[in-house]
Amino acid sequence: MQATRLTFFDISPAQQIEIDSLISGSFFASYNFMFLWRYMSGKAVYWIVEENNEIVAVLPAVEFGVGKLKRMQALSDGCYSSIFTKENAQAGRYKNELHKAVLSYGYQKLFIYDYYNSISKAEGYDILQCQTTLVDVSSPDWQPPDKKLQSEIRKAERENVLVEKFNKEKHFEQFIALMKQTEKRHNRSPKYSDTFFAALAELSESDNRIIWNWCEHKGKAVSSHINFIEKNQIINWQVYFDKQFSSLKANQKMLFDLAKTARDKNIQYLNLGASPIDTPTLLEYKNKW
Repeated sequence: MQATRLTFFDISPAQQIEIDSLISGSFFASYNFMFLWRYMSGKAVYWIVEENNEIVAVLPAVEFGVGKLKRMQALSDGCYSSIFTKENAQAGRYKNELHKAVLSYGYQKLFIYDYYNSISKAEGYDILQCQTTLVDVSSPDWQPPDKKLQSEIRKAERENVLVEKFNKEKHFEQFIALMKQTEKRHNRSPKYSDTFFAALAELSESDNRIIWNWCEHKGKAVSSHINFIEKNQIINWQVYFDKQFSSLKANQKMLFDLAKTARDKNIQYLNLGASPIDTPTLLEYKNKW
């Protein structure tokens, strides 16, 4: 049994087939999504374990930096990773072998967003506790239990707030301006480059696991919600909006429509993202859903 680090350029066609079988439809672990991180100076890698010439475990990750400053994230900014293994009695052994290899590789820093608890032991890591808000939207008559939210959604409907699918050709320039305006309001630099978003928009045209919704009012950008389907949930990943249009309640309407989209696709959960446990105001809002 041997653990190996593979870049995309190291992977043979036969290995790609084995990896695809193991990741079993995960959007975050998919080749096309992983490859997007090159627009953020990242290098996508698959850490694998092989036994008897067969890939039996894989950890998708992205590397940043070079040499002694190289760090690994699996994955970045709320995108889940996991150690995918063959389902057999040796799965724990495969995970331990891969875990040991990654820790000994020499990364300056190593971050694993282990939402699925695929790593049984956490030696060598500091643990950051977060709370992820999952809303079960599978019921045909689901609506948020909070009366104020219900009222705000009705207001958006009275205002004829229109939510449409993001169109790169029509909306991209307005989106970039909206994104930068939102980040400036929070006194921070943009997390992602324009080229990253351009590539993500192109991928959204061919991969229906990206649900990018857009809202305008009288020709002006109001809000953008970028969402991902990962297994049995839709994750509300990035939200950018113009506060001057807060009275329209577009964000509430967009989340409500996203929940209906989840139900229509037989997806059980709306995932409102992870929050540090010391952010009670944010957690209180999410729990209203």
